[in-house]
Order: sequence, then C-alpha cells, then structure tokens
Amino acid sequence: MSAPAPLTLYRCAHCGRLHHPFHDRCLDCKRRDFDIIHPQGNARLLTYTVIVSLPEGFDQPALILGLAEFENGARALGQIKTGSAKELRTGMAVASRWETIRVVNGQPIHGIKFEPLE
Repeated sequence: MSAPAPLTLYRCAHCGRLHHPFHDRCLDCKRRDFDIIHPQGNARLLTYTVIVSLPEGFDQPALILGLAEFENGARALGQIKTGSAKELRTGMAVASRWETIRVVNGQPIHGIKFEPLE
C-alpha cells in the first residue's frame, strides 16, 4: 500500500530557508518564525547512486537512492523504483510515494520511494 509522502518542512518566514527537521531558529538568519510546507506536485531527480554492498536484512542485490526536488523547492532522499539505473537520468520527472521500504523483525519500515514518470 502506498500514499503521498507525508514529509513536513519548515520554511523561514524571513529568509525562506527550508529546514527539516524543525529547528528553534533559522540556521541562516536566526529568526524564529516558520511556515509549515509539504512537498507539492511531482519532483525532478537531482542525483542518484547505486549501493551494491548492502547491510544484512536487505533481500535485493542493489539499492538505488535518489535526491529529488519538488516543485516548491522541497528536497527529499528516497529509494527509486526501477529495474535498472540505466533507465535513470538527472532532471527526469519522478513521483513520490510513502511505502514500505523494508521489513525488520516482521515490522514494516516506511519511507519515500520515487518512481520515474518518463
């Protein structure tokens, strides 16, 4: 089962810097006023990497992780659902979903997964 990614970010009301997780003060201008924002729309893939030496508990031979930027400037790191890294390119459109990324001791662990739209 998947759903839209429930990521919450905090934008400084003074300088606009995005924060995640929450900080009492903006890391740039030190002000304390923040607006809560959520990723909006689809995202574009900024970069990705393939991890082939995974720790115990992963069933797949490799894991593809990507950093994507949403239409409102929010960025997130997540797994990429694709058959091969050869199908990926930076700048391509991806959709984000909140899904089970692995199971530990019978308990699902959830996180962001990106799926190429092109």
